[in-house]
Amino acid sequence: MRSLAFTFFLLLLTAAVVATVALGHKGIGLKQVFGTRYTPVGANLFPIEKSELEKIHRIELSGNGVQAECVFENGLWRVTRPWQDRMDPRAAEAILQFTIGTRVVDVIPEGKLDTSKIMLKEGTIGIHIEDKDGKSLARYVLARKTEWTVIDPETEQPDATVFLIPGENNPGNYTYAATGDIHPIFKDGLRHLRDHHPLLFNPLGLETIRIDGSEGELLLSRGDPKSPWRITKPLELRTNPEAVTKLINDLTKLRALRVANPAEVTLPGEDLPGRRRIALKHFGQGHEVILEIYPPKLAESDTVFATVSDRPGAVFELPLKAIAPAALTTELPPASDPNKQPPPTPIKKEAPPAEAMVSVSALPDTVNELRNPMLTNLDLTSLQGILIAPSTGTQILLARDPGKGARWHYRTATGRMELANDFTLARLLRAATTTKVLSFVTDAAVDLAPYGLDRPSLSIRFLSFGNEGFELIFGRSTDGTWHAMRTGTSTVMRLDDQFIRDISSNLWEWRQPGVWAFSEVDLTGIDRKVEGQPPLSLEYRWAEQLWKAKINGIDRSAELVTERANQLLKLLTNLQTESWLSPDDLEANRALARPVMTFELAVKTVDEDGEFSGTKRMSLTLAPASDSPDNRTFFARIGSDPHPFKLGLDTVRRLAVDLFGDD
Repeated sequence: MRSLAFTFFLLLLTAAVVATVALGHKGIGLKQVFGTRYTPVGANLFPIEKSELEKIHRIELSGNGVQAECVFENGLWRVTRPWQDRMDPRAAEAILQFTIGTRVVDVIPEGKLDTSKIMLKEGTIGIHIEDKDGKSLARYVLARKTEWTVIDPETEQPDATVFLIPGENNPGNYTYAATGDIHPIFKDGLRHLRDHHPLLFNPLGLETIRIDGSEGELLLSRGDPKSPWRITKPLELRTNPEAVTKLINDLTKLRALRVANPAEVTLPGEDLPGRRRIALKHFGQGHEVILEIYPPKLAESDTVFATVSDRPGAVFELPLKAIAPAALTTELPPASDPNKQPPPTPIKKEAPPAEAMVSVSALPDTVNELRNPMLTNLDLTSLQGILIAPSTGTQILLARDPGKGARWHYRTATGRMELANDFTLARLLRAATTTKVLSFVTDAAVDLAPYGLDRPSLSIRFLSFGNEGFELIFGRSTDGTWHAMRTGTSTVMRLDDQFIRDISSNLWEWRQPGVWAFSEVDLTGIDRKVEGQPPLSLEYRWAEQLWKAKINGIDRSAELVTERANQLLKLLTNLQTESWLSPDDLEANRALARPVMTFELAVKTVDEDGEFSGTKRMSLTLAPASDSPDNRTFFARIGSDPHPFKLGLDTVRRLAVDLFGDD
């Protein structure tokens, strides 16, 4: 018969098995019941579940004689103690990521390490993280850095390690060497917990940006988040999208060198000039957030103070001038305990260059910096006509019919509309659409004489389909500077004179580059005279593709290289100039008085019915622009056309080709 004691033992054993099975079904292991001796090497020291991360609500910090409380509310971290201020989200993220991600590198039992020697010189940092319900998720003391680094298996980069003492679930009171280091966050009495960015806003949700400075009030507005920004005060102006984007980006990046309490600084008095205000308002928001930037105390000051309306407990010390980032170099100290297993070789780490801090003086916050710098905002697809009117000379009218691919024509001296020179037109349109104003001289011009606009040297009127248009006038001041003004406004703009050089204001410059028009079908003969060579005479019958050649009246047809003659004919048929010249061009007229090459072409003519009516003679005269052996430009003229033109050296060489030689 079994004893009573044995029966009782079986009952206990059965109860233990049932309890173990029940705990297993609930996901609770024996280690959680009886406790873990220590967290093993390689494991996360604080295994916080993902569901718990979403409930993190409070971070309590203590160290260096300061206690801080940080609370996550309405999507933002705020410091509620010792200040009432917005927390730097990067600091909160760093603390949480460190806590979640730190892994055990070494375990030091109690009594094996003098804890007084591993604490920071300025004291220890206590960290406590809770969820919304007040449940503790992590509590620990952060001590100093250890003397070695480890290689992060994920990034394969060196990772610092620190001494860390958990305040919970640490029955053995172990000290751990764990990965990561967040000591910089806790310097200077935990001041780095405060968000050093004065402004926090959604750039996509901005409705207005109001700037009040030395030039008065400037207002940037837009009707909805997808509309372009416009200047609505002090004038209705288009904006420069790049400048507005820079302003918004700079305001998001603007960062203080120091954040202080109002009682810790003395702000400049109201009587000191130079104060600026930048006010931001979001769509659907009834009030502005105002950044007030105070003037520097001294002219040579590198920083200025600023306040923000939604952070009344903070004063920001902002960089007034650009501060270039410096690369920081630190070298880890060698191991101090020779009996300890040697750590990895210390690694010299160079911090990557940080982004330069945005300075107050670099903010584009004036009308001229933010307005559209383009001379015009032409929509070429709707442009119908252009009228160029030089103060001396003939007006040039350019027009095209509606429809895609419609060609531009210009009005000749006889009143006919002919095709315009595509190169000249492209140069004009490129200048009109890409020229940026060098500066806006004034928006309230009364006396135009100082700018040469009282008697404009040139005006250009642009007309769009639908009869919408505008006119620009151009004048030159006594110092040679070019200015422009849009008719009907009082804004004077200063221009680079390259724009004026790109405007062809002479009627002949709009001629097509083709110097004459005939078809090789109608050509019957070519006479060529080249200085120092006997005259050449060619007869041509297109229908038979037959050439006959004479030199000094002697038949040389059998020696003629037909392919060269065909190439010469093709060149003459499609001959184009680099540019047309004025009838009064002295250099061209002087050169053409002594030609070095002439052509005379015999071309069949037809009547109105298309019947053969006779033969006309067409002549081409050529002369070098200079007698220099390096000359590469030739002047030329067609018959009695008053306008000479230019040809390049390569074209002239092809016109002078030897039709009989072997070269």
